[in-house]
Amino acid sequence: MPYTIPPDEEVLDALRSVMRRVKGIGSLTKLRMLVLKELRNRDPGYTVSHERVRKLAATAPFLKVSIEARQNEGLKGLKGKCPVCRGKLKSTKNETIYGGTVTLGYRCTQCPYWTTMKKRIPTRYRFEFDKEI
Repeated sequence: MPYTIPPDEEVLDALRSVMRRVKGIGSLTKLRMLVLKELRNRDPGYTVSHERVRKLAATAPFLKVSIEARQNEGLKGLKGKCPVCRGKLKSTKNETIYGGTVTLGYRCTQCPYWTTMKKRIPTRYRFEFDKEI
């Protein structure tokens, strides 16, 4: 059976509709399942991936996303992109007493992800409906 990939606006609309009813979801898998069910009510051929739902939910203005993470040594594999939404990471710096600067970590410019010099690997997401737009 062929499938159809819905546009971002359609996925965001389904996400908003689901979150209005549920208010809070503690799992990306459950969120994707509910969004997919809502999308398939509109068109049975629609499908959406976990990654796409995560990216759109992390940057949606009507959602508050909390990210639990485990720590890993080093920043290898980070490569300047956020592991949650693939946005740009901006370094967080502090001034030393000698006038220099030191990098403390990195923060995503689009979503709530942040990390120290020990890379934080996202393990669990919590999505809450923040406000109506």
